[in-house]
Amino acid sequence: MSRVTKIVLFRETPFTQRDYNRFGIEILQKSGFEVEVWDGTPFLHPQVHQQVTVSDPIHFAGHRQFLSESEALAAIAGLPPSSFVVCMVAYQYGALSLYRALSKTRLHYGVVMTNTVPVAGAAEDLRSALDRIRQSSVAQLLNVLFSRIPFRYMGIRPATVLLAGGARSAQRTFTYPMNQDTHMLWAHTLDYDLYLNEREKLVQEDASIGVFLDEYLPFHPDYVQSKLPPPSGPDSYFPALRRLFEALERDLKVKIVIAAHPHSRYVNHPEDYFGGRLVVKGKTLELVRKAGFVIAHESTALNFAVLFAKPVLFVTTDEIERNPREARFIHAMAAWLNKTVINADAPLDRNWARELAVDEDAYARYREAYIKKNGSPEKQTWQILADYLKGATA
Repeated sequence: MSRVTKIVLFRETPFTQRDYNRFGIEILQKSGFEVEVWDGTPFLHPQVHQQVTVSDPIHFAGHRQFLSESEALAAIAGLPPSSFVVCMVAYQYGALSLYRALSKTRLHYGVVMTNTVPVAGAAEDLRSALDRIRQSSVAQLLNVLFSRIPFRYMGIRPATVLLAGGARSAQRTFTYPMNQDTHMLWAHTLDYDLYLNEREKLVQEDASIGVFLDEYLPFHPDYVQSKLPPPSGPDSYFPALRRLFEALERDLKVKIVIAAHPHSRYVNHPEDYFGGRLVVKGKTLELVRKAGFVIAHESTALNFAVLFAKPVLFVTTDEIERNPREARFIHAMAAWLNKTVINADAPLDRNWARELAVDEDAYARYREAYIKKNGSPEKQTWQILADYLKGATA
C-alpha cells in the first residue's frame, strides 16, 4: 500500500457533533492525516435529507455534502493516490455506483463493522417468515437479492481492510465486498472507546436509580430512511412504558431516569411522554454506570450495561410483538444475556429480584462476541486504524 496522507470518511447519514466525536476526527488528525467527512445523504436518502433535522449539527471545515450522485462520483475520481476511503455506506443496490467508482480508482478502501448485534436464529416458522417479508419494503427485498450476487460480477474490487468489533463481526462479512485478501483489523465497538475514557474515573453508584435506554422508537429517523412505519405508535407505546416504570418505582422503591436517544428531539414535542421523569441526553454511559439497573429494548447502548455488569430488564409491548423484525431483535439480545422479555402490556406481578439477576458468563460471552474480541488492542478504534495505516504504508 502506498503512503496514506488523507483519510475520507464517506457517510450516508447526516454528519453531527456526535459523529465528529465517535469517528475520531482529531485522533486521525493528530496521527498526521488530513481528514474529510463526505456526506451522500442527499442523493442516497433524499427523504432523510428533506425531512430529518439533526439535533446536534456541527461545522467542520473538512465536511462535504454531495447533492447529486454525479458530484460524489467526480469527487471520488479526483482523489489523490495517497487517499484512503473509509466507506460507511452499506453495500446495497443504491450504492453500487459508489463502490464501482472506488474500484475504478484503485484506491485502497476500508469498511466498518464494529457495531454488530445479535439476530434471531434460523428457527422461524413459515408464518413469521412471511410476516417479516410483508413488513419489508421493496428496497429491502431488492437489497437482499442484490447481496446474493458475487461482487466481482458487479465490477467491484474487495475492501482492503475491515475494521471489526466483537468476534461475531467476522461472521457477517457478507455485508460488504470482501475476500481472503481483506485484512481483518480487530478493534471494538465505538461504545468501547467511551468506556476506555471513563472506566478509571470514580463514580458513586446509586441502586435507587433505574435507567431506560430510550430508542426514540415511534419517531426515529431510521424509519424515514427505510420508508417503513415504526414498530409502535406513541399513543400505545408511551402509556405502556409509563405503566412499567410505575410498577418498578412502586415495587422496588426506585426512580426511573430516561437516557434519551442521541437523535431524539423531545423538546420539540408538545407532550410529556415520560410522565414527568427526568430525561437526560448525551450522558448515557454516565447514567448506566451510576444506575442500579437498566431497562431496554435492543439498543446498542446495552454495551454499557454489559461492560459495567448492570442488570437488564428487556421490555416489549403488544404492538412491538406484532412487528416481526423489532420483536426478533429484542428476544435475540435478551437470549444472549440469559434474560426473559417483559411485556409492559401484560400483568407485571414479577419476581423483580430474579429478573434483575446478572449471568456473568452470559455477559462475558456477549462482550467477546459483540463488543470486543479478546486480545484486540486497548486503544481507541481510530488510533488502531491510524497505526495500521502508518505501518502498512511505511
